[in-house]
Amino acid sequence: MKKPVWGALLFLPAFVAAADGVPMTPGKWEMKMTMEMSMLPQPQVKTYTECITEDQLNPDHFKMDQESPCDISDMEIDGNTVSWSISCPGPAGNMTGSWEFTSNGDSVVGSGSMSASMGTMSMEMDMDWEGTRIGDCD
Repeated sequence: MKKPVWGALLFLPAFVAAADGVPMTPGKWEMKMTMEMSMLPQPQVKTYTECITEDQLNPDHFKMDQESPCDISDMEIDGNTVSWSISCPGPAGNMTGSWEFTSNGDSVVGSGSMSASMGTMSMEMDMDWEGTRIGDCD
């Protein structure tokens, strides 16, 4: 079962940043994400677990693909905090946003927002997340 695209956006920069000095311990992580969109009547909350390996934390193995053709820019690392901008092309127009997270090795908290204009319609999305390392990968 595939995770939502917005879930994938969370870890994309985390993998890049971890090797550059932000501590994030490989292992099994439980993530809780809360997403609010202007077109949804209430926030959407998703919780899932994911195995994050040492290999995934290596920026040499980081690649964008057809499922995630986004460009990450303006990445800054300040101590345990990482921030970045993201632009994702789509059939009806680009989505752009800014994100930030802070990691303390076995925990992570972050937030971000994305927006898109498609003709006369616009879409806004805000997301907060928190994660905890819950052990070794199975």
